[in-house]
Amino acid sequence: MLLYLLRHGIAEDHGSRDRDDERELTTEGKEKTAAALIAAKKMGLFAPQLVLSSPYKRARQTADIALDHFAIGAELEITESLTPETDPVETMAVIAAKAQDTKSILLVGHEPHLSSFGSALLGSTTTVIEMKKATLAKFELTRFDVPRMRGYLVALLPPKIGSI
Repeated sequence: MLLYLLRHGIAEDHGSRDRDDERELTTEGKEKTAAALIAAKKMGLFAPQLVLSSPYKRARQTADIALDHFAIGAELEITESLTPETDPVETMAVIAAKAQDTKSILLVGHEPHLSSFGSALLGSTTTVIEMKKATLAKFELTRFDVPRMRGYLVALLPPKIGSI
């Protein structure tokens, strides 16, 4: 099974809204995210069938951009298991539940969760990959049992891939 991780794009500064979950993508964030996902599509990366997004506004906006440019025709689901402080094991359980019916999933979320989750998929208890804003990581999952879900990192594409 293919699993993509996508960190939301550049968002409004902390404190710009009453609540953190209401912060939106900036114009630059939308443009860089779209460019990176268009580049990923042009590279021939297999489009995900399902997009799971954090409920935070900036993540939902990023998921919408992904649906427009990379995951065209995919189903969208919102899940609390992709918020910034979620335990990676909780996210593994969501993926394991979807694994029988889905060949490819895109997760849209935040830091520090995505770097921790991606590192856990590699079998590391410390952070070994860094998910900068609008970075796309592609994993091939090889083991689905929770909490020992594992895979290998196929690609880690920074947002500047869209400007090449």
